[in-house]
Amino acid sequence: MKQYKAVAGPKNINVAKGNTQGAFDLFAEIINREATNGWEYHSMETISVTEKPGCTQQPIPAYYYMLIFVREV
Repeated sequence: MKQYKAVAGPKNINVAKGNTQGAFDLFAEIINREATNGWEYHSMETISVTEKPGCTQQPIPAYYYMLIFVREV
C-alpha cells in the first residue's frame, strides 16, 4: 500500500537578477528534506484556495504549489 503526502512549496520567490537557479534550489531543498525521511517525490500540483472575505470584500483566489510525495507502508 502507498501513502501520499502533500507539502506546500514556496509561494513567493524573490531572487537576484539572473539567479533563477536560486528559485529551483528552494524546491530541491524541500524534495531532499522529504527524501531523508523516506518520501519519494511524485509530482507538483497547483491548487487554488479562496478564503471567505470580509463583509465588503470580494473573494480573491490564491494559488499554491503542492509537492506530492509517496512511500510504501
